[in-house]
Amino acid sequence: MRCPQCQSRVTPSMRRCLRCGAVLPKAGAQTIETLARPPAPYASGDRVVGRYRILESHGSGPLGTTYRAHDPTGRTMAVKVLPAALFPGDTERREFIERYGALCGRTLPGAALPTEVGVDNEVVFVASTWVYGASLRSIVRAYRAADRRLERDQVLGVLRGAYEGLKALHAMTTHGAVYPENVSITSDAVVLLDPGLAASLPPRRYVERVERAPDIWPYIAPELRVGKRANPGADLFALGALASELLTGDPARSSSPDFTAPDLGTALEAAMRAAVSSQASRRVSAVPDLLSGLAQIAGEASLPPYAPLPSPSEMVDARTRRVVLRVPGTGRPSAPRSPRSPGRQRKVG
Repeated sequence: MRCPQCQSRVTPSMRRCLRCGAVLPKAGAQTIETLARPPAPYASGDRVVGRYRILESHGSGPLGTTYRAHDPTGRTMAVKVLPAALFPGDTERREFIERYGALCGRTLPGAALPTEVGVDNEVVFVASTWVYGASLRSIVRAYRAADRRLERDQVLGVLRGAYEGLKALHAMTTHGAVYPENVSITSDAVVLLDPGLAASLPPRRYVERVERAPDIWPYIAPELRVGKRANPGADLFALGALASELLTGDPARSSSPDFTAPDLGTALEAAMRAAVSSQASRRVSAVPDLLSGLAQIAGEASLPPYAPLPSPSEMVDARTRRVVLRVPGTGRPSAPRSPRSPGRQRKVG
């Protein structure tokens, strides 16, 4: 038995994963991993379209299984295999490959764009450069296992980095799936994973997959839930839900009619509420207001430690390993930081 989040070995009697802190499903429960298992799984040593040699399975999410692989030059790649249920017909599969494949060959700071989209033995796959970092979900769960939350300056660093990445991405496409599994924290940056993948899928098929993932559903904007195609406003809604989870512990908290956050101040509270408004037009100005309000109480933005993930016993020392966020395009150098080994965790889902 393995943890559905980090793929570490666990036992049926364990309630939480000792490595990442994830709450483990009860015996016999249907997990995200079983929902996403592809019809033709790959094993170590297998090759995808003859080019990508599989090293190991990194984990599964509602939108497929991600493998760590090497390309012919030895470069480490992420190869994501999508469930066949997303493409019941050849037309839907062809449209996805054409739509998402249009992003191949392009680069963007703060986003891991695809390098190849294709089909191998009737299975749709997406290849992209491997991101050395940890998923925000794994970091949050590690903190939660120690009964802690990220500091406000770290929350500001994560949100600001994700927002800057989205602004640049929106000149090309919509992300469509901004939730903690798709936000990777590296040594000095925030990187959005699978940018545009969900937005390129048939909307109804996408919703059918994520509505069965309770950790992800609160990040799905109201318009997406009824089958509309992803748009920039939906990404801003997800960013608002992310702010809610990082600041209150619940991604749906700021959407509640009785939401209050006296410790954050009335201005920030109002911005958090507007960021997850059912009216997409309100979100455009709400997210900058949210970041501005958070900066007033948090000070300088930083990022949480990413590798190795702190264990509960190490949490007291976690803030000594912080790094100051390098905002893309500003030329502002990062603050000095102690050396850390590169992480191997990557989001899946």
